[in-house]
Amino acid sequence: MKPENALEDCAATRFNLIFASMKKGLLLIISGTTMVLNAQLSNDMLNLSPPLPRKPIGLSFEAFPFFKNNEYFNTINPGETYFGFRSQATAVFNLAPGGKAQLSTGVMLQENYGGKTQIKPVFQLSLLSYSDWNYIFGTLKSGTRHGLIEPLYNYEQALFQPLEYGIQVRKNNRHLFYDGWIEWRQQLNQAANRQEVLIAGQHLDYRLVQGKKAFISVPFQAVLVHQGGQALNPPVNISTRINAAAGLRIGKADTSLIVEFFGIQSLDNSPNPSQPWKNGWALMGNLRIRFKRYHTLAATWWHAQEFTTTTGSPVFSNVNLNNVYANNHTRTLAMLRYVYSRPIMGSKIWFDARIEPHYDFNRGRVEFSHGIYLKYITTGEIKIPRLPGLF
Repeated sequence: MKPENALEDCAATRFNLIFASMKKGLLLIISGTTMVLNAQLSNDMLNLSPPLPRKPIGLSFEAFPFFKNNEYFNTINPGETYFGFRSQATAVFNLAPGGKAQLSTGVMLQENYGGKTQIKPVFQLSLLSYSDWNYIFGTLKSGTRHGLIEPLYNYEQALFQPLEYGIQVRKNNRHLFYDGWIEWRQQLNQAANRQEVLIAGQHLDYRLVQGKKAFISVPFQAVLVHQGGQALNPPVNISTRINAAAGLRIGKADTSLIVEFFGIQSLDNSPNPSQPWKNGWALMGNLRIRFKRYHTLAATWWHAQEFTTTTGSPVFSNVNLNNVYANNHTRTLAMLRYVYSRPIMGSKIWFDARIEPHYDFNRGRVEFSHGIYLKYITTGEIKIPRLPGLF
């Protein structure tokens, strides 16, 4: 063999290995993010989840170091830093052919540096109907996987609220994304005078047009947060707050360009509201551009009057719910945020870095946050003899 041919074969082999690694990584992204669009920011890395096992028993392990620093200097949304490490080990049992019924069990460990250690169980029963409706009981597909806009659901919940428990119904195909769920976040405890907290949410995104080059969809989103406990003594404040949004989303078929517009409403239906405004509204426009494969720019314009949010990012709120005297009747913001997200080390680890500045027109100043995240996912399968009527 000639030297130049040997070099060509070596280069071809190296290219094939690199391509195979990239393909595996892209398939991993697709398995966790099909049609879940977040036009404000690219949350592909946060949406990553292990692929479904094809054998009777599958194993997965995740590691997630994170750092998020919010350099905010205002009373409505004071600065905060999240710094920690999470790991999760899960076993998945296929109870029916084709993954139509699956039982998952495991444990999640999270250490918030300088703060609280979390140890939580993972248990989920997932049933998939023949019309592709997915019914989930136990640990939900939560956080950014709900696909809600940030004023309704803060993506930082992936850091401080890693697991949600309850009931969920999902459907995700070429024309429709639907996610409806009820999360039971906190149980009533009379001895500790602790309220019950439940969160109900819904996200429907229907594609009116799905072409080879572009799509048009109409998203409808809503979140209800109820804090009860009328039987507690001494009595506590009962609250029911609702946020709802409707919009129009237009983008390229490959999602490299997305433009969207939303009208958003907030309603405080509490018997005795503890914040200054009962009703509020907001308008939002987003433009997201992905370029050179791993780079994303997201521009956002935001205008709100008397708007409040419980589960959304406090950046968009007109009042600090922990200090209701810190409020602004009207808020207008402009954001230009950058995300660099890519696989490294042969797609075994995903790296995500973000810079998120915004300009507050009411205060006349720029504030910003930045974050760095790593995610490692590995999977395996156990092959066992099939037992009639069981696997």
